[in-house]
Amino acid sequence: MSLLQRAVLPLCAMVFLSPVYTHAASTFMPDFASAEHVFFGDKVKLPTTNPGQPFIKLHLPNGLNLTYGEILSFGDFYGVVDYPISQGKTEQERRDRFIAAFNSFSETPTIISEATQILAVIHDEQKMVEEALKKGEPTEELYKKLGHDNDIKFNCITGGYCDPKTWFLPPWGRYLSLANDDFDHFGENAWVTYKTGHELALEQAVLAHETHDLKKLELAYALNAFACHFLSDRFASGHIRTPRQELTDHVTPGTIGSLLASFMHEEENFNGLRVHNVRGDQWIAYGDKSYFNPKNNKHKDLLEETLQASANQIFAAFQQGTTQIYDNIYTLIPQPDEIENTGKLDISPLFYWDSKSSQLMLRNDTTNLYDRHWTSAWWGWSTLIKLQSERGGLSEKTQATLALAGLGEQALQNGLITNKEIATYIKKKHSA
Repeated sequence: MSLLQRAVLPLCAMVFLSPVYTHAASTFMPDFASAEHVFFGDKVKLPTTNPGQPFIKLHLPNGLNLTYGEILSFGDFYGVVDYPISQGKTEQERRDRFIAAFNSFSETPTIISEATQILAVIHDEQKMVEEALKKGEPTEELYKKLGHDNDIKFNCITGGYCDPKTWFLPPWGRYLSLANDDFDHFGENAWVTYKTGHELALEQAVLAHETHDLKKLELAYALNAFACHFLSDRFASGHIRTPRQELTDHVTPGTIGSLLASFMHEEENFNGLRVHNVRGDQWIAYGDKSYFNPKNNKHKDLLEETLQASANQIFAAFQQGTTQIYDNIYTLIPQPDEIENTGKLDISPLFYWDSKSSQLMLRNDTTNLYDRHWTSAWWGWSTLIKLQSERGGLSEKTQATLALAGLGEQALQNGLITNKEIATYIKKKHSA
């Protein structure tokens, strides 16, 4: 029985049954834009013989033929809702979850139409980015103009509402549902998720070696491309030191913790972070649609080097017939120069997990990016009210998240709900 024929059907079935600094906060959306994922993913050369070529189409079991970058982008669109890969309690459970997420777009023939529609939106975005670059326009400005246009399309394609006035209301499409539970895309969880998929890809490459079957090598590359979505997210500045997991685990209710994490995510994406890696490189990392910004060149180059190194390891496993391949990926990923409350140059973390006291710390002056004082005496709900007041209110999707979590009435009373459609939804639900 091959790797992808393992019995993970209960998880797979659930996929289809589940319903800049001053920006307003939102629950998480993809950090690198979908087109950016495709751009840097398609720079990876995939050798079947050295030296390899980019843009090779990988043939999936259900008939989809995709580039490495297209598969890499699918980490924002495919997975099992409520079953993040990194949250598996054992290595085997994490492997099963990764396979289920991968199978959700690679095994089922009925998903081809949906995947094709998603890619059409992504490729339209790529064309707009290319046009902006030709004109010398910052791509960040393009994405400001786009707003949530593509998010609406992606939510619609994956089973949610399509109307711009109501797209954020439940039941969400899979795209929004996955974004709301995106532990796999942050910090150590992103690394764990990548390693889980990378090891599966190495095993598939060894199987290709043993059977002399290049189709199995294609499948190994496809598995690795999907894993590299999470590796690339680990490079985004807003995903490096934001305590995404701890805020959800230690703020009651966890939904509020997730919303609070988005404020720090926005700050660190916009301002960037000084980082280093184990190899000794030092640079400033950025996130949030800044891949093409000249200030981000070193970050971009190191990301591309890391993705290529990961793919090279798959080819080495195929050539040598072993998963025991020299692995230098961890030595390349960015680590924050300043952690917890040790900062002097970077912006002060809005939140950090104090490992000594096992407490979540909040920056005293939430309006001052360089305040070096923190407190453990804070509460989730009052902090959310404070931050939304300081930063211009909550996004429509964030307001919908509160409503969906059963917090709508309280949020309405505290002035957190300003969208008329969401207010109406809450009132109808209360009177039902």
